[in-house]
Amino acid sequence: MIQTKSIIESLKARDTELKQAKKLARKMAEKPIEGKLRISHNQGSVQYYKVSNTGNKLGKYIKKKDFKQVYDLAQKDYAQKLTASIDEERKIITDLIKGLELISEPNTYNGSMKSISANIIYSKLHKDRQKLISPILISDLEYATIWEQSEYNTNVYKDEEKVYLTKKGDMVRSKSEVMLANLYYEMGIPYRYEAELILKNGKKVYPDFTLLNVDTRQELYHEHMGLLDDDEYRFHNLRKIDEYRKNGIFNGKNLFITFEAAGCPLNIKNIEENIRWILGCSVDNK
Repeated sequence: MIQTKSIIESLKARDTELKQAKKLARKMAEKPIEGKLRISHNQGSVQYYKVSNTGNKLGKYIKKKDFKQVYDLAQKDYAQKLTASIDEERKIITDLIKGLELISEPNTYNGSMKSISANIIYSKLHKDRQKLISPILISDLEYATIWEQSEYNTNVYKDEEKVYLTKKGDMVRSKSEVMLANLYYEMGIPYRYEAELILKNGKKVYPDFTLLNVDTRQELYHEHMGLLDDDEYRFHNLRKIDEYRKNGIFNGKNLFITFEAAGCPLNIKNIEENIRWILGCSVDNK
C-alpha cells in the first residue's frame, strides 16, 4: 500500500526546497538591468541583442566589451521564469498535501462531504450494517485491528514455559519478552507472539514477535536472543537467522534482532529508538 504520510513528507520537503530556490531567484531577478535577451545565429556565429520596451523587437546588438550584460539578462530572464514555475508547482503541492491529509486522516471526514477516501467508507457505516458487508477497502487502522485480532497458529513447543503475563494478555517465556511485548503495546504497534511463519521451502518457524507496520501493512519480524552465553542456543539461532536470509528476510530490512547475555541486559530505551527508526517513526504512544 502506498505510504501516504511518507508522500506528504516528501512533498513538504520539496516545498521547502522550492521556497529556498525562490528566494535566490528573486535576488537574481532584481538585477538593475532593463530589457530582455535575444540570441541570434549569423553564419555560424552567435550574436546577442538587448530588447528594450521601445517597440524594436530586434533589439540592440551587444558588443563584446559589454558582454556582462548578456550574462545579466540571461540570468534575469531565467530567474523570472523559474519564479513563475515555482509558484505554479507550490500551488499544486499545497493542493496535493491538503487532499492527501484528508485521505490519511479519516477523522477529518465530517459526513457532509463526498467520499474523501474510499478506504473510510466502510468505517463510517453503522456497526449493524457493517456486519452485512464484506468490505473491499478499509482504512489502515481497521486493517491493523483485524490483523491483530485474527487467530493465528502459534508455537506450542514447551508451552508450559509461557508463564509471564503481558499487558496485552499474552503469556510469554521470559521477563525480557514481557518488556518487549509491553513496549509494543504501549507504543501502539500491533504484534503477534510466536506466530507461525511458513518459509519458501515449507518449513514452519516461529519468530518471537511479528510486527505490523500500520502505514505500509507490511509484516516485520523481531527475534530476541536472550541466552547468547549458551553455545547451543547461539548456534541454533545463527542457523535460524541464516535460514531467514535465504528466504528474503534480512536484518535491518524486515527483520529486527536484539541480543542479551550475562552482564549485558536488555536496553529498552535503545530498542524503542530503533523500532521507531525501522517503522519510519510512524508509531504513536497510546
